[in-house]
Amino acid sequence: MKKNIWMFVIFIVVFSAGVATMRVWDIYRFAKEKNNTVPLRPTDSLLMLDLKGASVPEGVTELEDPDYVELSVPSQLSKISVPGMEKVISRSGQVIKIDGDEENEEKRTTVDLSEVQNIRLPSGAPQPVEGPKSAISMINAPVSAKLIKTAEEYKAFKRTARGKYPSANFATDNVLVLESTSNLPDKVFEIQDVREEGGKMVVTYRVSVFGLDKKTNTHSAVLIQKRDLPLELKQVL
Repeated sequence: MKKNIWMFVIFIVVFSAGVATMRVWDIYRFAKEKNNTVPLRPTDSLLMLDLKGASVPEGVTELEDPDYVELSVPSQLSKISVPGMEKVISRSGQVIKIDGDEENEEKRTTVDLSEVQNIRLPSGAPQPVEGPKSAISMINAPVSAKLIKTAEEYKAFKRTARGKYPSANFATDNVLVLESTSNLPDKVFEIQDVREEGGKMVVTYRVSVFGLDKKTNTHSAVLIQKRDLPLELKQVL
């Protein structure tokens, strides 16, 4: 029992000594930091300048931005010859005379660019000529048409093809399918129309190489009326 009491007393003494040591260290540290701070003296001041109302120093010329800057490049309007036009007034007010036939000087007019936004040439002036329109060429892709006439052939086709295809009654209908004969996939061909013309079944189709990843069917297939007529393929844009 006495041993425990002595151990408790020793613990209290050591703990108190540690607390006292920490307090002394804090007082010393704070005093050292305070001594390292340089106090402001009464003579210290911040220089402030008030530039309001200041004038330009002697010998210095102040430049102002002009409202309009006239280009130093000479105008090319004087080299233009337009029938019925005598002169052109630029936005800056500069008058530019147009060289031309002096005999028809009384019939000429003046175009003032400072007052109008859109200029319409006189009726006798040459009008701009439209260039040739660009044409989009069709993609040359070999293709063949397959005519499915029986249910067994249709089942065999569906075993290799992917997607959803129309139901067919082969007593009255056939299924027309387009197949690629090159390295291009079958889905690039799209059947547009099938019609009877001149004793033939004319199949119009187009070649589209865009959006192939969005097409769920691997082939383009349509139902047509069962007829014993030759097929003719015709590509369109």
